[in-house]
Amino acid sequence: SSGINAEYGNTKALYRKGKLLEQKGELEEAEKALKQAVSIEPGSQGCKQFLKELSKKIANQKKKQQQMYKKMLNLEEEEKEKKVTGFGEKETTWLEGAIPMVAGAVTVGALAIAAYNGFKSLQG
Repeated sequence: SSGINAEYGNTKALYRKGKLLEQKGELEEAEKALKQAVSIEPGSQGCKQFLKELSKKIANQKKKQQQMYKKMLNLEEEEKEKKVTGFGEKETTWLEGAIPMVAGAVTVGALAIAAYNGFKSLQG
């Protein structure tokens, strides 16, 4: 009987250890403690449920890390794609080249309209 109580106390201690580790953000360590608790007391619904929640959190954390690394790698690839030309200027994408051209065309058009209106008022 005292052996069963000791195991129960150990399970309870492992559960608490898991909770503390989870709060500290050490999810893998918390999961280890809970797996140990479930191995000692396989019928413990509280430990099983907590272990299930931890496993989900760990999976989500890994997924977020993978997405972050993927973004970082994509940024590095984009930087490599913007090669430096022989004159020390970076190659521009189509859009980067088009924006200043459109802005220039709009400015020239506005100046032409202003000049035409000014010319008309002089004739006027």
